[in-house]
Amino acid sequence: MTTSTGETSLTHKEVNVAAEVLIELSQYRPRYRRQSPEEEDTDDEEDIDDEDDTDDEVASTPLLQVSQSRQKQSRKSEEKSDKNQPKRVKKQNIMKLNIDDFSEETLRLIEVWYKDELDPQDIFGDNEVTKQFSKPIKKQLMLSDVDKDQCRLMLSKEQVKEKMLPFLEESEDPVKGVDVSVYGPDGAVQEMKFKIWNGDKTPVLTSGWKQFVADYGLVMTSDFITVWMFRHIKTRNICFAIANNSFPLKKKSSR
Repeated sequence: MTTSTGETSLTHKEVNVAAEVLIELSQYRPRYRRQSPEEEDTDDEEDIDDEDDTDDEVASTPLLQVSQSRQKQSRKSEEKSDKNQPKRVKKQNIMKLNIDDFSEETLRLIEVWYKDELDPQDIFGDNEVTKQFSKPIKKQLMLSDVDKDQCRLMLSKEQVKEKMLPFLEESEDPVKGVDVSVYGPDGAVQEMKFKIWNGDKTPVLTSGWKQFVADYGLVMTSDFITVWMFRHIKTRNICFAIANNSFPLKKKSSR
């Protein structure tokens, strides 16, 4: 509507519509508006709740203390990761080692043995038997490994799968059993059978292991062995080589 002075005036209806629009705009809060201090504190607390306890504790400490706390947290993370790596004797669950059986000095020697990369060729001297050995499996002999009634050496399923099964050909089925030649620490040979019992759950050396234990006087707890698999360069048959290390047990105090 236009007045006599040339200005445009609004009708009552248009005024009412404009007023409603202004009311709606005043109620609208854009998502990118700046939050009030109270709202920012609330959001921070929710974020902290999702983080670990260490962050809660260091949130208001000086920078140096924060750095120290972060370093401690990093060390804990590394230690947790180390638990999955069979590098230190005290964490070698794969060998089921009871550290109470040995003195601290002996434990250090066992640790050196475990970390040492032995050369299986030492068993054979100048006699070349293969171009390639498997990676070794190391273990402490348990009662079941030397028990005359059980007559088998049990090996780690995971390690056998990773380190030894790739050496087998399709015709060599360990579930059915594979005839193998096992070379002892002095190079003498025992004929045995490599099998995986219980479907594919329990790899063992059997049918000759009992005699091997007797020949080398192997005993539980103090004897540790290193086992390699290889394919003989001449016969092309699957073979094993086994080295043995003995460590003294801790003397028990008599009361």
